[in-house]
Amino acid sequence: MKKWPQILKTMTAVLLLLSAAVYPGFMAMMSASGWAYNVREGNYPDVFRSFAGWMYAGGGLLCIGALLAVLSMKPKRWILAPAAMGCAGTGLAASLSSLYRFTAYADQHFSGIGETMQPVSDLYRDRLLPVILPAVLTAILAAWNLLSEETRDYRSRKRAERLARENAPAPKIVE
Repeated sequence: MKKWPQILKTMTAVLLLLSAAVYPGFMAMMSASGWAYNVREGNYPDVFRSFAGWMYAGGGLLCIGALLAVLSMKPKRWILAPAAMGCAGTGLAASLSSLYRFTAYADQHFSGIGETMQPVSDLYRDRLLPVILPAVLTAILAAWNLLSEETRDYRSRKRAERLARENAPAPKIVE
């Protein structure tokens, strides 16, 4: 691979790992932990248990997808790239669905927060909407890994080796 595309691919992987650690790994998990804690303490209704569960699942799947995308950077681990895209897509859907349900509930039942009376839903939307970034970066890196020239060469070489083994002449039984 040429030097600049390799550097760009490595920088994308580093940005992906950092954004996955910050947004779904920390922000989403801490928000879900706060919701679950307040349900246990009796401060929030039981519907927040569902919000927290979906946010835990979404954040975890986004982190797993990011790790799989980085692990699929080697051509012989190309099979991890589709799994990374699936995990990222499912995790993003779970996180955004939990965020949507929470903001709809918060707009109806909570007042503002702070001196400016900023709505709670805006606060959480600002904190949790950036989970889109790691999902997009995971999809980009996984597709890049899946469609790269080295990966295509590796797959065609393996296919040729397998066909050569299958089509090899049978050993003689009688001499």
